[in-house]
Amino acid sequence: MEQFCGFLVQSLAALIPVVDPIGLVPIFLSLTVGTPFKLRKKYARQTAIYAVCLLIFFLLVGGNILRFFGISLEIVKIAGGIIVFKAGWQTLNSEPKLKPTAAKNSTTYEENYEDISFIPMTIPLSAGPGSIAITLGLAAEAGHSFDWQTGINLLAVGLAIIIVGALLYLCLRFSNLLLLALKETGIKALSRLLGLFILAVGVKLILNGLADWVANIVLNAAS
Repeated sequence: MEQFCGFLVQSLAALIPVVDPIGLVPIFLSLTVGTPFKLRKKYARQTAIYAVCLLIFFLLVGGNILRFFGISLEIVKIAGGIIVFKAGWQTLNSEPKLKPTAAKNSTTYEENYEDISFIPMTIPLSAGPGSIAITLGLAAEAGHSFDWQTGINLLAVGLAIIIVGALLYLCLRFSNLLLLALKETGIKALSRLLGLFILAVGVKLILNGLADWVANIVLNAAS
């Protein structure tokens, strides 16, 4: 039990800063400006569920699948950066359509809004290359043999992923409090500012992926 709790705490300490539920709140707001209140709640729930399912999937079989298809984490980083860059560009050039109060009470049909819960909120923001890399590392540290100790360690990591998913849901679910506090002028300013920020995150992911890719090439050439 002591080792289970230790591995659980270790996993939480590794995952929470990378997933960063609180840091995703302003990005979630900027991507859902003008979206009805009920849809924002739905997107928050779906984002958390998708993130948990994806990270548990990589915890169990992700490493083998990436190796089978010859896909490295560097490639995942570059692809994720492109997705984030596109989302940032759209946010930077979009115009908020509704005031905060109108967004809360709106009954606009769901098909008029783009579902951002999987892309980009899950991939690559909450369950992106960093989170996947951490999960793969924790899976490797849990053990490679099929004994009870490895099973307990994997269970601890899985529970940590679920806890992080719950924190992510709560942060996104109550993000509307910040939305109502900002008012219309604040929303417009935040959208422009965060659009630039999301662009920068995308560029950073692309550059980090390219840097790691080049470093691996140099390392392989040297050996």
